[in-house]
Amino acid sequence: MISSISLFGSSQQPALKFYGKCLPNNPHFAVTMHSVAKSMGKAMIMKRARLKLHATDINRKPQTHELYKLVCRLPENLSWLLEPPEIPKRTASKKKKQKDEMVTGQFGVILEWEGVVVEDDDPDLEPRVWYVLSLEEAKSFPPDALLKEIEGMRTEQAISEVLCWSEDPEEIKRLAARKEVIYQILRGGYYQLRPGVLDFLNTLVDFEIPIAIAAPRSRKSLEEGIKTVGLQGYFDAIIALEDFCLGKPDGEMFEVAAEQLGLEPDVCVVFGNSNLTTESAHTSGMWCVAVAGRHPAYELQAANHVVRWLDQLSVVDLKRLVNGEVIGRRGRESDMDMEIVIEE
Repeated sequence: MISSISLFGSSQQPALKFYGKCLPNNPHFAVTMHSVAKSMGKAMIMKRARLKLHATDINRKPQTHELYKLVCRLPENLSWLLEPPEIPKRTASKKKKQKDEMVTGQFGVILEWEGVVVEDDDPDLEPRVWYVLSLEEAKSFPPDALLKEIEGMRTEQAISEVLCWSEDPEEIKRLAARKEVIYQILRGGYYQLRPGVLDFLNTLVDFEIPIAIAAPRSRKSLEEGIKTVGLQGYFDAIIALEDFCLGKPDGEMFEVAAEQLGLEPDVCVVFGNSNLTTESAHTSGMWCVAVAGRHPAYELQAANHVVRWLDQLSVVDLKRLVNGEVIGRRGRESDMDMEIVIEE
């Protein structure tokens, strides 16, 4: 049984003759064969058409068995074998018009990494990392209250000031480096972009809005993650662990991001996925949009606005937010109220 037929191959002329026999009365045949012959002459493309047999038709007309297998699924006009037409790009005048219609004034966007740009679907990852590190170093595993306190902190700060595991700077540095290694191993190095992120970033780039990415991760780890999801070149500033001393709830990480963007704090919008991020942003004098990922939206009301997906906000929405205006709910509103019920 023939399951696939090569439309281009070493025996080109017999194929043309066969198509001529199959479609002698087709009004498009002359043009089609000219296009096919031209494409064959270039010998640049190989296409295969998967054909399925219909037993009823074959039984009714056995003599058309071979012919049916070959041409029953082919389109009447074979122009699809040619290169697709070029899609016209958006004209500069239209883009300029869109910008002119937008409320003028510069502002910047600061994005956290996990839970905002990429998925963060494992809330127990950080506790597991600390657990493995405590086993390796024969340290007491921190209770829940301490784990909550060190959430978002620099690792060195957590080790020395909260966990009190060491006072030696070299030892603290070694423990922090080991924690990062354990984190990468347990996470698996796999990142997945959250829905709407790419559209949102492209819109910001179109309107020349400065963008920073900020995370309490090593620069090497953060840059590798950005490369993994193909976002190289999108960010005007990358703020990593090496760029600040104090972690959340202190706002130093976001302050450094605003400084590298060349903007004042009050024209920066921070996107995070926790109340700790909102506290840090407000401490720095910045606006905050909470992204409801693994946290329910009603738990993030301390932020200036709550979304589930980044592309729920337009550039005009962000400008209004920076101007102190209240943004109404828009976009995928049903997602904000979604509840997950697990039946036992």
